[in-house]
Amino acid sequence: MRIFRRFQLIVARLSATRPGAWFVRTCIQPFDRFLLRISGGRFGVVSLLYPTLTLITTGARSGAQRRTPLLFFPDGNRVVLIASNFGRRQHPAWYYNLQKNPVAQVNIYGRTFTCRAYEVSGIEYLELWERAVRYYPGFAAYAQRAGRTIPIVVLDLNTPA
Repeated sequence: MRIFRRFQLIVARLSATRPGAWFVRTCIQPFDRFLLRISGGRFGVVSLLYPTLTLITTGARSGAQRRTPLLFFPDGNRVVLIASNFGRRQHPAWYYNLQKNPVAQVNIYGRTFTCRAYEVSGIEYLELWERAVRYYPGFAAYAQRAGRTIPIVVLDLNTPA
């Protein structure tokens, strides 16, 4: 298990660099979308190293259904998402979609759940941010490069639509 965690950390550090983030965003993520779609959410490239889900939102402007593969970490009956956007200056589109339409669906390893999203703040933000950075060290590099406070969004799987 230690060897796997070391490998995870090496990949996280590489993907947190500008070239690494570009490679993941432009090469790995489209392939990941494809694999997650054809496997019904059960298998993707990134999911070999970190838990991955497919977030299904309603477009804030278009109203169209949007599917986004994302790293996540569980927190009881909640799912925690970090809106890092690979360290870019703007928040990711899925963040804006959830702001406008907080009821979404999430596919986790082939099972789809309806959930309600909300952004955390204050002490909860600090606690979850610390856990997120321990979990995936690349988030710290993304925050520094982005020059913005990276939102943390929680999906409550117990909240009825």
